[in-house]
This record gives sequence, structure tokens and C-alpha cells, in this order.
Amino acid sequence: MNPIFIALLLIPLAQGPAGGGGDVQAGKAIWESFNHDCRLCHGVRGEGGLGPDLAGHTLTPAQFMRAVRQPWGVMPAFSADKNISDQEVRQAGAYLASLTKVPEPGPWLTNVPANASERQRLMISYGCGQCHGQLMANPRRTAGGLGADFEWFKEEVYAHTTGEANRGRAHLRMGNYSPQRLGEDALHEIWQFFGVDQGLRANVSANISAGPASGNSVTYTITLSNGGTRGKGLAVENLTMFLPLPGGAGAAQQAGVTVTATTGAGYTGIRRDNYTNTEAAAWEIPYLAAGERRTYTLTIAGPTAGAGIARGYINWGKPRLGDGGMDVIPINVARAGAQ
Repeated sequence: MNPIFIALLLIPLAQGPAGGGGDVQAGKAIWESFNHDCRLCHGVRGEGGLGPDLAGHTLTPAQFMRAVRQPWGVMPAFSADKNISDQEVRQAGAYLASLTKVPEPGPWLTNVPANASERQRLMISYGCGQCHGQLMANPRRTAGGLGADFEWFKEEVYAHTTGEANRGRAHLRMGNYSPQRLGEDALHEIWQFFGVDQGLRANVSANISAGPASGNSVTYTITLSNGGTRGKGLAVENLTMFLPLPGGAGAAQQAGVTVTATTGAGYTGIRRDNYTNTEAAAWEIPYLAAGERRTYTLTIAGPTAGAGIARGYINWGKPRLGDGGMDVIPINVARAGAQ
């Protein structure tokens, strides 16, 4: 037989069921991109986990496309305009088809804790926990900032790509769950875990920037924000802000670092913070409404003043978490003169 004819016959086999070599390389980049969370359920190399293994699959391009657009399991349906384009689906399918099949699926990224409630087990088993962790901490901040209720939650799950909240966003990482696969009764139990058992969180954040050094003195500016929607989001009460002074644990006095000036109401001085094991500048802030922003400054002087404040945090008394504990967020601080 003509060698050229034989080579032409072998090309489709070399390409695999979902595309050619160019698609494979592009698909690898798509699969590994943080714009898509497929790996969280299907494994870093398609070895499976909560979702089925996909490495070495033999689906045709049409079958793979249908599995993404109209999945037959609990997996959300991913849209072409908001989640992943048809071309990207074909390329990802080609990459996965090129991989070696695995003898058995990999572990879940997020496991059900041994002491999990039935509501937490449902949340993780339906896939929410693979993206959002065992406690869904970040989505609870988003929901608290909006003053969300079950109707909001239902739209986020069933109509994530088409609902009012996300209509103006160009790209979304989550698709739409099917009410037939995840029924409303089960969804309500997940909401109870999300919004009641764990509790909605206030959408509080803080940023700190360091100005240029002036001699051995540096001024740090702290911007404290409640990113919630005015009139809807959760307000916070009885906040405490701690900024450990440079120099390491217990080193403020040893290094000769002193606070020379502050602005912003509520500064209470330097106190020992057992959580960070440091001497920390502290503020007590009675109230921060949704949509409110406040600015504080801390000027310190001494040999290590420009070393940067390595860590800090804010906690608040209300609203408390569902387990009764105080909510807390970390503060990241830039070094002096950093842009």
C-alpha cells in the first residue's frame, strides 16, 4: 500500500477523538488556567475526584461538548458566553483525551469531615465544597454584603450565569445547577448550613500602604472598608484592629520602635496581642456600616520602622459566626516605599 496513503489514515488516530496536537497544547493551558475550576472536581490531570476521571476519555467532540453544556450528573451546566467557549471545550477535551487513563479515580479535593452535619455533607457532596471549601467562607462574605436570603441563594445556584446579580459580568467560573439534579429541598438544607449554621459574614476588608521613610520614621495608612451594599449588607459592631509593630515577637521595645502619631478615632495604644505574640498598635471601632470606609494612619519611628508590618488582623463582636465565634480577617501590609 502507498506509504502516503497509510500516513493519511493514521492522522485521525494520532489526533484522538477530540482534536489535534495544537488543540492539545491549547487545551492544557485552558485546563491549568485559574479561569476555570474543572480540575477541582476532575483532578489536576483529569484523574477524577468528586467528578469522574477524564484522562484518556474516548468521547467524541460532540459527546464531550454535551457533557459540558448539558451534563447528565449533578455537575453544573457551563455556558459558552459566560463560562467556557465552544473552542475552549474542544481544546480541553483534546488535551484530556491525550492523557493516560488512570487505574482508579483520585481523592476529593474537599473531603466531608468526620463530624460533619448532614447539611454540611450535602453541601460538599453536591460539589459546592470542592470550589468553596468545607465552610464556604468567601461566598458567605459575598452573601452577607448583599443581605442575602434563600431566594438570592437559589438564583445563584440555578441561574448563576443568567441571574440579575451576574448579568453584567463577562466571565464566571461557576455554571448553573439543574433543579432536577439538585432539588430545592436539598438546596434549602445547604442554605441552612450556609446562612444559619455557619452564618453570613460581613464583607469587611482592610488595606495598608506605607509611605516613604522620613529619617527613621514611617507613616502607614490603613483603609478599612465594609464592602456591603448600603441599606442591605451586614454592619459590624465592636471591631478591634491590631497592627503588630515591626521587629518580631516582643521586639518593639528591644528594637526601640515607638508610635509617634496616629489619626482616626479609637486608637487605644500599644498592647500585647497573644494571637500574634507581638506588641501591637490597637484601635477599638464601635461600628462600621455597609458601604462605609474609614482611613487611619500610624506613624512609627525607630531602627526597624521601615521594615514593614508583617501581619495584622481585625475581629468584631457582631455579627458573630454561627458557631458563636468572632469573625476575623487578616491585613496584608506593604513595605515602606512599595508601590
